[in-house]
Amino acid sequence: MESPEAIREALAQHVCTEQHWILSPECTDFKYTDGVKTMAEICEAYWLITAIFSWQQDDRLKNESFQVWMLRFNNKTEDNDAVLFCEDGNDNDLIRQEMEYTDFPLPEGIMLFLDNGVLLLPSEY
Repeated sequence: MESPEAIREALAQHVCTEQHWILSPECTDFKYTDGVKTMAEICEAYWLITAIFSWQQDDRLKNESFQVWMLRFNNKTEDNDAVLFCEDGNDNDLIRQEMEYTDFPLPEGIMLFLDNGVLLLPSEY
């Protein structure tokens, strides 16, 4: 896996997307951008895309066309416990999922936007 600095550098290159990707032929309602694909590949984090898309069935998100998703570590111990949470873009919490362990390589975690069914990096917005 790449160093955090190399990952940040690779993600910073994404300011738009040329293609939208899907997780599977059965999941065409939600797509993700080239930048999110890069993040998933170099961070080995397709699980993060799957987690975000799986939450879309929750009633709290059904009418939220714009969502801010964040993965944040709870502390800097070796436990690597984190929280995945979603806000509506106006600092209103919608979803919170505690994670006992994650090997996500960026110590600061990551923020992603879901805009009308498309998951993207903030730099691609």
